[in-house]
Amino acid sequence: MDELLNVGLLRGLDKLGVVIETLPSQLRQRELHETRLKAQVQERLHQAGIEVIAEEEAISNRLPYLYVNVNIMKTDIGLYVFGTRVSLKQTVLLSREPFIELYTSTWETGGVGTVGVNNLSAILRSIREHVDRFCLDHLAENLDFGSNKRLHCRKLETQLMVDYGCPGGST
Repeated sequence: MDELLNVGLLRGLDKLGVVIETLPSQLRQRELHETRLKAQVQERLHQAGIEVIAEEEAISNRLPYLYVNVNIMKTDIGLYVFGTRVSLKQTVLLSREPFIELYTSTWETGGVGTVGVNNLSAILRSIREHVDRFCLDHLAENLDFGSNKRLHCRKLETQLMVDYGCPGGST
């Protein structure tokens, strides 16, 4: 049923901003992780043929943006519990008040997990997996066999196979 509701929500989406929520202070070298995370997300979107625009440009012009959120909590046994979420925020009009326009999530995925203090990069991998899911969903809705989207699809597919160790992927 959810698949039917999501049909068409990514169609025609060719550019968007990226908003990374400030990472929790428990992350050592938080600024480094935020920079790496934003670059990682932007690279994946570019590989999928999506133009990435500045966060400020997207929001000031009411354009879509990909929102990335990470929450972590340290446990008493030295592990970190984390929750990750990636959402596509787009403007919508209320049916009962068609002059009211607001941002809402039109595509979303997330997850939870635990990691040791020396494996906090696993949180970045979790976000990458969510962004990969978004890119694949986007490509599925925008595949045009007469355009260069097919090339982007092949590039992204090859990169995903390498990243996830699938047969046929090569470095």
